[in-house]
Amino acid sequence: MAVKRRQKAEGRGQEAEGRRQKAGGRRQEAGGRRQEAGGRRQEAGGFHR
Repeated sequence: MAVKRRQKAEGRGQEAEGRRQKAGGRRQEAGGRRQEAGGRRQEAGGFHR
């Protein structure tokens, strides 16, 4: 029984790590989108000149 409990605990730990990685990936994507938006703003500013 003890072994099964340990396996379950490890499984939950891995799931938590996977969720953290996904969250981290989303944060990076959001950062990339912000950079893209900043680049578009610069381009728009260039056209006004």
